[in-house]
Amino acid sequence: MKWFIVTDRKYHHEDTIHDIQFNWYGDMMATCSSDHKVKIWEKLDNGTWTVVKEIMAHYSPVWRVTWAHPDYGTIIATCSMDHRATIWRMMNDDKTNWVKKELTDSSTPVTDVKFAPRTWSEMMTGSPDQLRLAACSEDKVRLYTVQVNSELNDTYCDCTSENIIDYSEEPGKISCLSWNSSSRFANLVLAVGVLGGKGGSRVDLYNFSENSLSDRSPKKWSKIVSIPLKSKLHHLAFRPNNGARDNILAVATEAELAVFKICSEEMAEEVVPEREPVLRPKEDQSQPIKHLSWDMFGRQIITLFASGVVKSYSWKFQPRRQWTACELVSNMDLTNITYH
Repeated sequence: MKWFIVTDRKYHHEDTIHDIQFNWYGDMMATCSSDHKVKIWEKLDNGTWTVVKEIMAHYSPVWRVTWAHPDYGTIIATCSMDHRATIWRMMNDDKTNWVKKELTDSSTPVTDVKFAPRTWSEMMTGSPDQLRLAACSEDKVRLYTVQVNSELNDTYCDCTSENIIDYSEEPGKISCLSWNSSSRFANLVLAVGVLGGKGGSRVDLYNFSENSLSDRSPKKWSKIVSIPLKSKLHHLAFRPNNGARDNILAVATEAELAVFKICSEEMAEEVVPEREPVLRPKEDQSQPIKHLSWDMFGRQIITLFASGVVKSYSWKFQPRRQWTACELVSNMDLTNITYH
């Protein structure tokens, strides 16, 4: 694994970095920070990275950034404590020219945004020219239909009532989201991480129901099952699509790394997903895991501990079938990690 450090201070954020995400090809990345800014980075031929665009993106700390599939253009979305989610689109292949579309539906801070995988977007919208964006605030998940009009240099966004998952009457506050990766075997699943409430933190899994030819019922989101967690939730992420039939969801909490296998056959049976065994060294068991990321092949889970230690968990068949850890980095003041 190769690491790089940005030493030129003109590229630094002025406050804590909350998220880092690579684009589809791994030659650009976006970072967001409490300094209200988003920075777009480009990888040079010599392997170093440079900032090509700095955006004063929001009026408050920026929590998350996500890239859309490149077939839709060069598009990112961000969310912030200022109650906004914003879509940014690069114009005319000019890395310094970005236009924005603000989504101001929320009355509370927007805590996470995620573009749906391309196959799922096409399935939900019925159009190859539209994509889906999920944005969550404390009490709602909103699923926007995004239409990019290149001729008018405009971005149209819509969120109808059937595409709002309402938590205002449920215990807890929404904190994070993850789409499962598209596969010819899998069903569409949206994982919603919920903090607190009477039952503690949990992960709610939702499935998207298609139109029925018999009863003409509308497309809708249905909760499949809730997964209770033993401690405070920090982050979650589905494994990238590697052709497998089952979905694997990794969840980082205050006390553990939990890995769940979600079988496609169990989707309609409200069966709590099977928990896969994770071997954590004793010295890690008192360390909260703040963030996690999968490698592009879905074979490793990279975890960031509160102490700044970064460890990789790999699936091992010997001596027992389990996720086993090895240390990558220690004694660094890190706030976020990502893998490509």
